[in-house]
Amino acid sequence: MLAGLLIGLLAGPCGAETKWYDQIDVGLSTAALVQATFNVDKALSAKSDENRSYGAVSLDLDFSRRFSPQDKAYVLLEMGSGSNPEQDISSFSGIVDEALSMVPVATDDGQVRISEAWYEHSFVLSTGELRVRLGKVDLTTDFDTNAYANDECAQFISPVFINNLAVEFPDYGFGSMAWFETDKASLGLGYAEAQATWEELFDYPFLIAELDLRPRLFNRPGNYRFYAWFNGARHPKLNAPGVDSGYGFGLSFDQEVADGLGVFVRYGWQDGEVYKFDNALSGGVSLAGKFWGRENDTLALGVGVVFLSGDYESQLKNQGIDPGDEYHVEAYYSYQVSAHLTITPDVQWTDNPSGYKDYDSFWVFSTRVTWDF
Repeated sequence: MLAGLLIGLLAGPCGAETKWYDQIDVGLSTAALVQATFNVDKALSAKSDENRSYGAVSLDLDFSRRFSPQDKAYVLLEMGSGSNPEQDISSFSGIVDEALSMVPVATDDGQVRISEAWYEHSFVLSTGELRVRLGKVDLTTDFDTNAYANDECAQFISPVFINNLAVEFPDYGFGSMAWFETDKASLGLGYAEAQATWEELFDYPFLIAELDLRPRLFNRPGNYRFYAWFNGARHPKLNAPGVDSGYGFGLSFDQEVADGLGVFVRYGWQDGEVYKFDNALSGGVSLAGKFWGRENDTLALGVGVVFLSGDYESQLKNQGIDPGDEYHVEAYYSYQVSAHLTITPDVQWTDNPSGYKDYDSFWVFSTRVTWDF
């Protein structure tokens, strides 16, 4: 119903001089992903084979319409087909973000999903701009962003470098956000239904507040984000009877330190009584290809650590399992073939997957091909 309403709004009034389809901006992008896993511990994998290969393709189709400089409507459709290692291999860091390879993590094979459908209005104030969005939203488009580690179709593939693992963001669903923005800082508040079921919309809220600062360190642009969040869904406690809500805080920094050279870091903490890990840290470096004559290429390296909570460590020890913090490393090279086609080889390594120290470290080799129209 919401998508139908927005598409109706996009069509514009009857009798308008400009045809409605000339007033809509349409974007179409496709990503194909081939992955191979090596040295996966048989106790970790849902499959009997240690080494397997996977292939998937995803498609994004978005429509946007500006009714005025202050009013905008947006609809995003996503679909995918294929398979990926997330269905078989357990780890906290993850292997491929579901938005890049949706099947079978987020949808059935070939199923179309309305991922976003919202309306946004901006209020121009004397001290800045207040931007308000309502509808079916993805809070990660505006919260916990990062210039060098945020786009699974153009940057890193693993979820640990897409968003903060220590933030329990809800799936796409009913929600809203409000941002007050100036040249040097922004303050954002977000709400979403924690369980994304479209039932009991206000009984189990997810709330997040974020402060963004944009100083010019080294006389270069940077972004420094600080946020706190609350997830009102019922979470069973790990080592005690009863249930509790989830909450935590985090930060996401990115800073250009030289022409074509940038660094990033993310850190998050969450309640260890209900979550298996209570701290997550990631960071890395991004290097533009201008240094070797490839202006639009990128070489990047990221390192992430997931620290087990004390309650989860105790739980594993009681089961006779030796616990260990999970480590994850990823490197990629983005090679731009043309203005619309990019090929990205990628390699990942995970140690102590899911906190099991006795499980073998495993490797994932990937090739991602993205193109837009």
